[in-house]
Amino acid sequence: MNIQKIHSKNVVLTRILWGCFILCMFVQILKQKDPIFISILFGTGILVCGTISIFVFKKLFIKQTMYLCVFGMSFVTYVLIDNEPVISNFYLIFLVIFILTIYHDYRPVILMSILSIFIGAYFYQFEERLNYSHHKGDFFYFLFTLSVTFLVAFLQIRYSKAVERDDNAKKEEVRKDNEQQILALINSMPDLIYIQDGTGRFIEMNQYAKALFKLENIDYRNKNLDELFSKNEWFRNFQNCFSNDEISWEKGTPNRSELDLSRENQFSAIFDIIKVPTFFSDGSRKNLLVIGRDITEQKKAYDLLLRSEKLSVVGELAAGVAHEIRNPLTSIKGFLQLANQNGEFDRQYVQIMLMEISRMESIVSEYLSLAKPNQNSPTSLQNMDTLVRNVITLFESQTNLRNITIHSELDHSYQIMCNPNEIKQVLINLFQNAIEAIGSNGDIFIYLRYVPEGGVEIIFIDNGCGIEKERLKKIGEPFFSTKEKGTGLGLLTSNRIIDKHHGTIEIDSEVNKGTEVRVFLPTSS
Repeated sequence: MNIQKIHSKNVVLTRILWGCFILCMFVQILKQKDPIFISILFGTGILVCGTISIFVFKKLFIKQTMYLCVFGMSFVTYVLIDNEPVISNFYLIFLVIFILTIYHDYRPVILMSILSIFIGAYFYQFEERLNYSHHKGDFFYFLFTLSVTFLVAFLQIRYSKAVERDDNAKKEEVRKDNEQQILALINSMPDLIYIQDGTGRFIEMNQYAKALFKLENIDYRNKNLDELFSKNEWFRNFQNCFSNDEISWEKGTPNRSELDLSRENQFSAIFDIIKVPTFFSDGSRKNLLVIGRDITEQKKAYDLLLRSEKLSVVGELAAGVAHEIRNPLTSIKGFLQLANQNGEFDRQYVQIMLMEISRMESIVSEYLSLAKPNQNSPTSLQNMDTLVRNVITLFESQTNLRNITIHSELDHSYQIMCNPNEIKQVLINLFQNAIEAIGSNGDIFIYLRYVPEGGVEIIFIDNGCGIEKERLKKIGEPFFSTKEKGTGLGLLTSNRIIDKHHGTIEIDSEVNKGTEVRVFLPTSS
């Protein structure tokens, strides 16, 4: 019997012990026995039952407390027989059987049997004090009955233990069979899976992990990283796979991250890694389960999706940009023709021409940055008002052609850590959606606000056609669009970019009134 079961049995017996003690005191009072005797009995009972309760409920010496509980029941038995000596025979035998039913262990049964013999012998010896007459041989009959009871109890325990051993053997066989099935399932999975103990030693890993780390012919079990690094030079290439183990332990919750395990001229692989720490009941470290999935192809597909969406926006902007560049070119051409006719060049015209060229350069730079392939450029500290103004510059010609007025409140400069190209793409997608929702003759409002929780909120409001509530629920799903020729990839891409920056996008819309889009970006992502 394990410790937890013994403790639960101790708790049950302690409660029965208190019940029997209260019953004994009640009988003593009813029989109007000597108050001094009752006081001594009450004090002794409180001491015995209280001591046992402390040991039981504080879980002190659980196995030893089992024997202490048996002694406590013997004390209550003594008091009960002192009140009614006639119950001595059957009660003592019953007590042995009772202890057997509680613990299913021969050790407390033997102790209870020995104590029953002593208690029985005591009362048979002093029967005159108890005014109890017994026939010759009664005590030997009691011993015989008790012996038979103990023998039956002992045989029952032996049989129970044999059955238990048989059950345990079957359970162990089933456990091993299940373990083999689970191991076969894990080995068949095309994912990196391994388990480490609390000290960083490897317990198990699947075939994929062994093949990736090239540990098929190396005994990795109960080995830590340094021991495996010394045995396998190739394994050193994956040190960054274990770099954030301590962070997972400290957080105490599943930790997800993306790791580039690519090696130059050897192989290319990007893994989505999940690390799940488990702990013992006392809070100490138990195991670290690590699952990694190769998402290299998914990343390539996502990058292609991102690029296709960017090129789609570039194509839509091309006409507007061409119109925006043509105007300053016309001015420059006119000044040059005028200079050619007059044979002289006015410096005032040079300043105007330089301003027009600067404007063209700004527009072309924004256009080219959008058309560039996504290079996963690192995050940097960016002024959000500058990013928004750059996007407004791209759309000025398009909004002018459609008679759409842009109202912006960008008075304050807020800085956040972000990938500027990706955030700019999100803003362009939202701007383009607002223009298409309006069509012509409308207004777009853009607000930039600081959020006390530690971030910036960009708000786009248009007075376009709006979106129905049923369709609004599906916004952001792949290939769902409210536009006739839309793919739905614009908002999907925007959502992924904002998620990557640990931000949020909220859309609220009403048909024939317009749409409001709120983009929240934390200060540091």
